[in-house]
Amino acid sequence: MTVYRDVGHVIARVMSIETIDGTKKAGWQQRYQAGFPEARSGGEGLSEQERLTQDSMTRAALRRELPTMAWNVLVAKYSINDVEVAAAIHWLIPRVVCPAHHLFRMKCVTAWAIPRRMPEGFYVLHTWDADGTPEGTLRRWRSVMKRWLEARVNDAFGMAEQVLVERGLIESEAA
Repeated sequence: MTVYRDVGHVIARVMSIETIDGTKKAGWQQRYQAGFPEARSGGEGLSEQERLTQDSMTRAALRRELPTMAWNVLVAKYSINDVEVAAAIHWLIPRVVCPAHHLFRMKCVTAWAIPRRMPEGFYVLHTWDADGTPEGTLRRWRSVMKRWLEARVNDAFGMAEQVLVERGLIESEAA
């Protein structure tokens, strides 16, 4: 029984689980469907409460089975919970593989995880360094860190897909 259409769908649902509410909707809200309809293969016929339960169980399984690095990059990049995102960023900062100093790492990881939701000045590259490092070096460090973080996200998606396929929650492409 497949419940989700792909890994991106799973990540989007489980990282935004707090936006799902159990309140009774007005008639027009029950009929309205934005974007891609949720009902798919084995997920058809699930009530909102059953869907929330499924999402919660899937989130718990991913949290339990993914390596800490994979979980934290997914949370930092996709979660809507600001406290959870901050904790993931804090965990990632010392683990990013880059020759940059701590201030630069902190600001670069934060800017990667929280694009353009903070004051505009936070995203100005030369404010990420207090040592007078040349701009070319700063750009190289930023590029290295972004590539490293995106590679970890890609790895996490692959690991999450493996967990989800094993549990029968999505269909594998090879099948």
